[in-house]
Amino acid sequence: MEFTAKKNNNATCDLSIQFSAEEVRTAYSKAYKNASEKVKIPGFRPGKAPLNMVEKVLGDSVMDDAANIMLNQAMADLFDKLEHKPIRLPQFQMETFDKNTGAKAKATYDTKPEVTLPKLKKIKIQPKEIKISDADIQKELEGIQKNMARNSLKEEGEPVESADLLEINYKFKETDKEYPEQGQVGKFQMGAPQNPPGFETNLLGMKLNETKEFSFTYPDSYPQSPESAGKTIVYTVTVSAIYKVTYPEINDEFASEVDGSANLQELKEKTKKQLVEIFGNALTKRATDDAYNEIIKESKFIIPESLIYEETETVFQNFMREFGLPVSSLADYAKRLNKEEKEVRESFSKAAEKRIQTYILKQKIAEDHKIQISDEELEAGYEKEAVTQGIPAETLKKEVQKQKAETYYRDKFLFDKIDEFVYAEVEKKSPKTISTEEAEKILSGKEE
Repeated sequence: MEFTAKKNNNATCDLSIQFSAEEVRTAYSKAYKNASEKVKIPGFRPGKAPLNMVEKVLGDSVMDDAANIMLNQAMADLFDKLEHKPIRLPQFQMETFDKNTGAKAKATYDTKPEVTLPKLKKIKIQPKEIKISDADIQKELEGIQKNMARNSLKEEGEPVESADLLEINYKFKETDKEYPEQGQVGKFQMGAPQNPPGFETNLLGMKLNETKEFSFTYPDSYPQSPESAGKTIVYTVTVSAIYKVTYPEINDEFASEVDGSANLQELKEKTKKQLVEIFGNALTKRATDDAYNEIIKESKFIIPESLIYEETETVFQNFMREFGLPVSSLADYAKRLNKEEKEVRESFSKAAEKRIQTYILKQKIAEDHKIQISDEELEAGYEKEAVTQGIPAETLKKEVQKQKAETYYRDKFLFDKIDEFVYAEVEKKSPKTISTEEAEKILSGKEE
C-alpha cells in the first residue's frame, strides 16, 4: 500500500491510496469468509463450505464489502502516519478495484480546525469595579427581612389592608365571555411590586369569605403577562384567608438571628463583602469574555464547514430544549416562524461558529503556554465545585465517577485555569467604577 496526502488551506486534506493486487485479493478472501456464514450452498451447513466454492457462488457480488474491509484496514494502518489527522472516517471514492491490477482510492477529509493567535499582551480590555453603596446594603437587608416575615391569621370581620397576604379562590374571563367551569386557588401578596398597577385597590377592605366581582383593564404594556396587556378582564374573587404580615426590625437582634452577627454593623460589613465578591466575580468573568471576543477578532481561523454544520444542529437542539419547545428539525422551526430555512440556520450558525472558535482558542492557548491541570489542582477544583453545589467533595466525586464525567470536569477546571491566565495576560486599562444598577445592566446584556 502506498499513499499521498496533500493538505489544503481550508482545513481539508486530499488523500490518495494505491493497493497492490495481493491486497485486493486478501480483502476479497476476508469478504468471502464473512459471507460464508450466511450463504447457502447445497450439501454444506452455513459457514462450512470451502472458500473456493463460496467464491464461485458469490463472484464479484462481495466487491463493496471487500473494498470497505480494505479501506478500513488501510485507515487503521495509516492513521499514525498521517501528519494531518482526519476528524472523522473519510468517505472514499474507488477509482479502480481489480484482483489482478490492484486498486486506487481517493478522499478529501476534514482536519482539525486551525487558529493563529495574536499576542495576548496586545489585547486591551476595560475592567469594571463595583462600588457598593449604603442603599445597596439596605436593599439586601430588606430582602433578608422579607424572607423572615411572620404571618398571623386575621380574625373574621377584619378587612384586607395594604400589606396583607391573602388566600383566594378566583375565576376570570374576558368581557362578554363565559367563566370557566372551574376556578383557581392561589395566594396574593398585597403591595408586591409585580402586581398590576391599581389591581389591589379592588381587594382592599374585603373580609373573610366575602366574594366580589370586578373588572380590571391591564396596562397596554405589562411585561409580567404580555398576553393580558391592554385587555379588560372580569374577576370573581373570594377571600378564604387573610394574614397580617409583620417583619422583624432591622437591628442588632435581627443581625444575630440572620447569621449570629454580634451587631447590625457587623452584618452590614459581611453583606458588603459578599456583594463585592458576587459582583466582582461576575464582572471579572464578563471582562474575560470581552478579552476572548477581542482575541477572536484578532485571530485567524480555518474551520471545516462540516464541523460548523454539526455544531449548528447542536446549538439548535439545545435552544429548543432550553425553552421547552417541541424538538423538531431546523427546517420545521423555520416554517413555524414563517422564515426561510437559510435565514434561521444562519442565526444559529453564527452562535455555533463562535462556540467552536472559543473552544479551539482555549485549546491553542493551553498548548502554546503549556497550561495543564495537576492532581492537586484537580482536587482543589472538586472542592470548589462541591461548595458551589452545596454537597461534600467526596459525594461529588462519587457521582462524577458514576456518571463517567471525569473528562468533563477535568476540562472544566482546565478551562477555568485558562480563563485566569488570559485575564492576567491581556492589557487592562484602569478599572471603571460602576454602581450595582450599572453592573446589573451589563451582566444582563442590557447595557447601551
